[in-house]
Amino acid sequence: MSVATEPSFEIRPLEPAEVDDAVEMLSRAFHEDPGAVIVEPDPSRRPTATAALFAPVVRWAMPFGHVAAAVTDGRVIGVATFVPPGHDSPTEEEMEAAGLGAAVAAVPDAAGRMATMIEFLEAQHARAISGPHWRLEFYGVDPAHQGTGVGSRLIATGHEEADAAGERVWLETFTIENVRFYERRGYRVAIEGTVPGSGFALWGLVRDPQPGP
Repeated sequence: MSVATEPSFEIRPLEPAEVDDAVEMLSRAFHEDPGAVIVEPDPSRRPTATAALFAPVVRWAMPFGHVAAAVTDGRVIGVATFVPPGHDSPTEEEMEAAGLGAAVAAVPDAAGRMATMIEFLEAQHARAISGPHWRLEFYGVDPAHQGTGVGSRLIATGHEEADAAGERVWLETFTIENVRFYERRGYRVAIEGTVPGSGFALWGLVRDPQPGP
């Protein structure tokens, strides 16, 4: 993983001791995202639910993925979790080892809604792309630091690894604004749909490997 430093923040691998800080930040970043709204419609309960359910996914990705953090003054202000080919979808055993059972017990209703949403996402994933590819699972920047270049630097580190390997990247997003952001970074829409029972749109995007400079 490449390491970059700016006067205001550095980008480096996320450390295990930082997972709690990272998921709290992701919960803030995704608070108004349709995916988080589907998981927990009640905004007062949403931070607790999303933090609990995001944590196993981040822990799952860390042993074999490219999990980059933007850090300033010891605080995690951005995270990007890229998982490599062969790990683009977790197994039940892997998620249990990452603590999913405890998360489900803590927020069972939200976990049930998340499971239904993930079933749909995985069906779209299987329809839209096959063969070796990376997956951008979580990608978020603290709202106080959005628009400062943190996100662009984070996502670039994962793209560099995928490009070096000559491999594609897959992701899902729930807003057209995000679609436009990703398109400017080499992605193209591969599939569109509506999450059942929610009315929220979903886009699946693919980024082909980009040539080096």
